[in-house]
Amino acid sequence: MITMMVVCSSLIFAVVMYLMMKVMIDRSAFHISMVKVFGYRTKEIKKLYLNGNFYVIAAGALICIPLAKKCMDIIYPSMVANVGCGMNLTFEPWLYGSIYAGVIFVYLVINQLLVGRLNKVNLAEVLKNRE
Repeated sequence: MITMMVVCSSLIFAVVMYLMMKVMIDRSAFHISMVKVFGYRTKEIKKLYLNGNFYVIAAGALICIPLAKKCMDIIYPSMVANVGCGMNLTFEPWLYGSIYAGVIFVYLVINQLLVGRLNKVNLAEVLKNRE
C-alpha cells in the first residue's frame, strides 16, 4: 500500500508539474512567436522560458522536503491514534537526497518534453493577434 501511494503521488507530481509548465508556455505563445520572428534560436528561447524555473524548483524542493517530513511527523500520530501498531517514521539522510534528486530528474525530463512544445509555437501567432 505504501509503494502504491508513493507511485501515485509521484505520478501526480509529474503530471501537475508538466501541466503548470505547459500552461506557462501556452500563455506565452504570442511572446515566444515574437521572439522567434526576431531570430532567437530554440536554445535561447528555452533559456528564457523554461530554464528560469529550475532555481525555483530546486530551492522549493530543498526547503519543502524536510518541512513536509517535519509536518507529517507532527500530524501522523494523531491520525492513527486508534490503530494498535507501531511504525518507524525515521528517514535516513540518503533518502532526503534521493527524493531531491528525483524531483530534479522529473523536472529535467519534463523540461525536455516541453522543448518540443516550444518548437510547435507557430510564427503566424504574431500576425493573428496584432493589435
